[in-house]
Amino acid sequence: MSQNLRVKSSNFIDETTRISFKFNGKIYHGFKGDTLASALLANDVHLVGRSFKYHRPRGIMTAGSEEPNAIVQISNDKSLTEPNVRATEVEIYDGLEATSQNCWPSVNFDIGGINNILSPFLPAGFYYKTFMWPASFWEKYEYFIRHSAGLGKSPTAPDTDIYDHKYVHCDVLVIGGGISGIIAAKTAAKNNFKTLLVDEKNELGGTTIYQESTNYKIENQISSEWLKNEIKELKKLNNLEVKIRTSVAAYHGYNFLLARENLTDHLNKNEKQKKIRQRLLKIRAKKVIIATGAIERPLIFNNNDRPGIMLSSAVKKYADYYGVISGRKTVFFTNNDSAYESAISLHNKGIGVKAIIDIRDKSKSKIIKDVENLGIKIYWSHTITDTHGYKRIKEISVMKLSKDSQSVIGSKINIKCDCLGVAGGWTPAVHLFTQSGGKLKFNNENQAFLPNKYPSKQISVGSCNGDFELDNIIKNSSNLLKKFLEINNTDYENIDVQSLSDSNKKNIWLLPSDKAFGKTKPFVDYQNDATAKDIKLALREGFRSIEHVKRYTTTGMGTDQGKLGNMNALGIIADNTGVKMEDLGTTTFRPPYTPLTFGTIVGRNVGKFFDIFRRTPMNDWHIE
Repeated sequence: MSQNLRVKSSNFIDETTRISFKFNGKIYHGFKGDTLASALLANDVHLVGRSFKYHRPRGIMTAGSEEPNAIVQISNDKSLTEPNVRATEVEIYDGLEATSQNCWPSVNFDIGGINNILSPFLPAGFYYKTFMWPASFWEKYEYFIRHSAGLGKSPTAPDTDIYDHKYVHCDVLVIGGGISGIIAAKTAAKNNFKTLLVDEKNELGGTTIYQESTNYKIENQISSEWLKNEIKELKKLNNLEVKIRTSVAAYHGYNFLLARENLTDHLNKNEKQKKIRQRLLKIRAKKVIIATGAIERPLIFNNNDRPGIMLSSAVKKYADYYGVISGRKTVFFTNNDSAYESAISLHNKGIGVKAIIDIRDKSKSKIIKDVENLGIKIYWSHTITDTHGYKRIKEISVMKLSKDSQSVIGSKINIKCDCLGVAGGWTPAVHLFTQSGGKLKFNNENQAFLPNKYPSKQISVGSCNGDFELDNIIKNSSNLLKKFLEINNTDYENIDVQSLSDSNKKNIWLLPSDKAFGKTKPFVDYQNDATAKDIKLALREGFRSIEHVKRYTTTGMGTDQGKLGNMNALGIIADNTGVKMEDLGTTTFRPPYTPLTFGTIVGRNVGKFFDIFRRTPMNDWHIE
């Protein structure tokens, strides 16, 4: 039986407007401003889908466009149904109907789950080796392969929604509405640049807008309050246009970009009638400022894919932004300080945190002392060796790491939990930068690739440029903007910023277990069920190029394009081949950054407008 897990009134959710929606045929309720993901979590629904290959139970893992698991089918209408929509990006509305994908007859009982039992016989590349013989059987193989291929169901009738295209020209395009994007847009607009600011969320401010900690202050104000005032000032500027619910899909040469603007997806069915659903913006900008932020990495350990296992940053956002907790018995697993922020946030809302598992030997950060003063148990130099529970996590097994961190020692500790928040560091969102033809460099301190050589008049600021601490974001963004916009000063040069520093990080790409490696299931790509075992198999079979390993294991080939798994895959390959990360490089990030519907791509060029006949003025006279 579902229960309501709302823990506080949210400034970002309209709790006066109650919304009814259906998920897998059952009626649930949420509030205006909820995403499908936050509304399901509020109703204590964690099992939302099945994985592609093994049909393992999967739950909500993130709070953004990087979501690999909670991918659903929207609407049952033959002309309007849409597959592969992320529950984390769908704003609920009255009449919304969503269903789980890749499961039959239901997500709770899926016949395809037998693949999980057969998984030892279905390693990476098994189809290349299995379906080649005997040749006469190919037609029989083909029938089953075609029926199991793909995710979701395509519409079977013409799309009745309206789509549009629009050309936009501007002096400066700012991509991303977080704190660095707000600083960039305000600076550009105040210096007489015609500025366009786009953000994929329905609210500007990024993660700072719901930051409530007194450890982060700007001009003696809590960072979120300071940023709210900046946004108010921003909206008063005349030569600035702001577009929310707008995701940049592609960055082509010469600063030509494509963006999808969602206009009515968040409205109920009656309000959508005869209105444009989505508009494809064709943007030509003289200068581009990328402020797309960073994506938190998961940690790779045995059975790290169960429903209830989420990114630490997602646990925090659901609690602080949506007022929803992801579980009542939460444990955090981390290699840096960010999970401690999430732990304090939950504690301040009256939600107990059972423990924090930290692979580091120790840390002297102020936030660590704050957590210790709250009485939260910290297991230093420990790792999770296994998780338990089928349709939702119920328990974790913890053991101490050896001195070289390559194995585990001592006795096993079992901890009951219904939510596990993992924090494996941050990966700058460099996808659009590389689409434009930009070249990356590797940063050893943060174990991440950063923008290096720009092919056009563009710049990256904030955490997508490797600045993860608040004071560095503001200081470095200000300095970069002065040079890029060729201005003498900004409003942000001498402001007082208080923030915490996280200098003690420890990275282990593949965490050890007490089980033999062949008996473990450490997932790297959650959508395609690619594991660390698959990557090692590819290396044993002679693959060395990251692009070859990607194709053999299907790592990073899902609709999320490896936003969560690619860096961990690179790290595992580097550790096993003795090749440096910077020498391995990355896979190719291809557009679109997030999926586009065919309707958005085509626009109004459908039906009689698909192939227009051009006729001379005398045509009608000639026919007569």
